[in-house]
Amino acid sequence: MKYCLIILSIALSQLLSAQSGNTFTAGISSGIGMSKNTTIGQNKPLDNLSNIHTALIFSYGVKLPKNLSCDLNFSLDNISYFPYPIDIGRWTTGQYLSSNLGAGIHYKIPIKANFFSLGLSGGFKLMRNAQSSYQAYTGSYLSKTNYQFERGANPFMKLQFGYEFPLKNKNIIGIDLSFNGSFRPIYSMEFNYTDSGPSSHGTYTYSGNSIHLGVHYTWTKNKKNADIESFLKDTVNRKEAKKIVAINNRFQSSKAVLIQLHQGAFMNQSKMMNHADNVFKNASGRAYSIRLNASIGWKNNWSFQPGVSIDSYWLWIRDQKFGTGLSGSSLFNLFTVDLGMKRRMLSFPKSNKYLCNLVGGISFSYLNGSGGGGGSSTANYPNNPNQVFLSYNYTYQYNNKLFPLAFIGVSKDLRLSNHFLFTIAYRHQFGLSKGMLIPFNYTAENQATVFTQIRVNGNADCLSVGLTYRFNNKR
Repeated sequence: MKYCLIILSIALSQLLSAQSGNTFTAGISSGIGMSKNTTIGQNKPLDNLSNIHTALIFSYGVKLPKNLSCDLNFSLDNISYFPYPIDIGRWTTGQYLSSNLGAGIHYKIPIKANFFSLGLSGGFKLMRNAQSSYQAYTGSYLSKTNYQFERGANPFMKLQFGYEFPLKNKNIIGIDLSFNGSFRPIYSMEFNYTDSGPSSHGTYTYSGNSIHLGVHYTWTKNKKNADIESFLKDTVNRKEAKKIVAINNRFQSSKAVLIQLHQGAFMNQSKMMNHADNVFKNASGRAYSIRLNASIGWKNNWSFQPGVSIDSYWLWIRDQKFGTGLSGSSLFNLFTVDLGMKRRMLSFPKSNKYLCNLVGGISFSYLNGSGGGGGSSTANYPNNPNQVFLSYNYTYQYNNKLFPLAFIGVSKDLRLSNHFLFTIAYRHQFGLSKGMLIPFNYTAENQATVFTQIRVNGNADCLSVGLTYRFNNKR
């Protein structure tokens, strides 16, 4: 604990006293840590459980003398833990999100044009109270697990090794390997395992110690500062020089060609037909979408925007009347071709500032395939705990089913470098045909089966993020 406070105090004092050389870094890392178990009983020993970390990391740094730098850092860490010991054979995962706040010191060793970096940082993992329990049962075994995450500020330390490559725009891209160590356990878990033989019970604890591999990108402002200095030589004051550099950086040619790759959350809006008894109101499903498109500059900030995408369509069946809740079922993945236009909305043309991109167009998709699914939920009655309370089934088979669509949307590009942009996009699409009708039937409270249909015509919403590469941006 005291070492974390020492690192934090040193980094804070240097950051507050620094006047120049500030940088901003964003990165992503993935890591793995192993829990330890204590098994009691005569049953076979159970394996340790793995914990997969995925983290988004942001830091603000200041350059110090003699190749030293310090930074304040913040990260969001998602832990995927596996509720069942490996020998039970369950693939379910649990998720826990925490935030980390810390500070660190880094030392860089020049290697020709690149750098090897060594960093030591410390801070606190900000945790919340959380509990989760899981149960698996077959005719031969019964397994129960209970997880406990305790609220608090869990101190940690991190040792990091990295290799960095300066780019032409003076920014830096790097890879890093880090070792994270927590001072207190992240979670504790109790388990009970019973089969035809003797039972086992015991505990699992996860210390939080893990190994991470990541990539990061650092904005140094070195090129911007060099451009400002060049304008100052032409008897322009610093304020005016900064303004000129900002206008130049925001410039995008009307003839520019952009290639964009997006991935995001996809929500298809399927409609339940003839639901007079009000059991099911809709069958909308959340899934994913992967999209690749190009923007080919035309004139007056207009661009042609062809593209292709793979959209995942799901049925997310939820009981609206009895409140039991039913799981989702995958329908199909649909390959779509887009023909659209984009308008870059310049709100302040003289300063090259723009508000957003407006997009619209039509799409065509073909469905060729078959499938089906079903689900059920039960009520816990004392006399019959396995009584079926609600069940459903559906099947479909379509050959060369055409989905014509129209879409509108909005997007915003954030400049990472001269050529790379980070893009946030929203898209709403709506069907131009009756679509397809999927036969659907359900039984509620052991009453007569109800036969109805689900209409899927392509109505959907998609929120995505991605990277854009810009070609031909010359004036």
